[in-house]
Amino acid sequence: MANKNELIESEEKNYVTLVNQTGVESAIEKLVKNNNSLLPTNVAVDRIKNSAGFYISNREDLMKLDNNSKMQMLYGVLKEAMVGCEAGTDYDIVPFKNKPVVVRKKEGWYKIIDMIKPAEIVRFTNNVVFNGDEFEFNPVTEEIKHKPLITSDKYDDIAYAYAYVKFANGFEKTVVMSKKDIDAIKKVSPSAGSTFSPWVSMPVKMVRTKIVKELAKELFTLFSGRVNAVLAQAIESDEISVSRVDNKGFIVNDKNVYEAKIETKEEEPKKEEKQTSLDEI
Repeated sequence: MANKNELIESEEKNYVTLVNQTGVESAIEKLVKNNNSLLPTNVAVDRIKNSAGFYISNREDLMKLDNNSKMQMLYGVLKEAMVGCEAGTDYDIVPFKNKPVVVRKKEGWYKIIDMIKPAEIVRFTNNVVFNGDEFEFNPVTEEIKHKPLITSDKYDDIAYAYAYVKFANGFEKTVVMSKKDIDAIKKVSPSAGSTFSPWVSMPVKMVRTKIVKELAKELFTLFSGRVNAVLAQAIESDEISVSRVDNKGFIVNDKNVYEAKIETKEEEPKKEEKQTSLDEI
């Protein structure tokens, strides 16, 4: 009789076979339906299947991934479905070191804020502050004064980023990040090293996403009692390649993605000594 691990491996091979036959939607539908208990009650399997199937099948870079990475990609779709997020709209999948890194968008983080909210959201805003803008922030009262004066789509022009939410019960929360904070997040981001990354193609939008993520994390800390263990796992697991999601919602992340990023950064100074110029990775 086959043991549990052998059964899982056999099932995963069936999923990947469907992907290789360009039956991406069938593979996603089968995986999601087999784990339907992990999804929020208002999530439609058909929407998850259709959005992810269309997104993946139209991405040549994703369809070229090896079988192990394709399975990780399917698990990434399941992980995002656990918080009601749909491919393309709420998250992107970015190849990095031949691994499918799932990058949640601002829209996806807003969905999460909506899940853990203590009351109805009556106001929400987020923005970036460019060098040259008028900007003040009181960390005690969390009051912000921002007068935009500069328009830019360049990462180096960003000075701060902020996000604000107010709920019907009167509770307010503001999060502000300096450029130094943003640089630190980008430095450890696996997807930042990929040419397909939104850090490269749309850096300002990516920074807006990261500040909304920080707001979601703050609210998660304050109101974690409103979130069950399955959703907590999905919320805390972002911008990573997912090795596996078990039937209880436990997410195993592929740590090699982060290790590969660190190794790349450590090798850069040695290369600079031998070359007069070096393109940024």
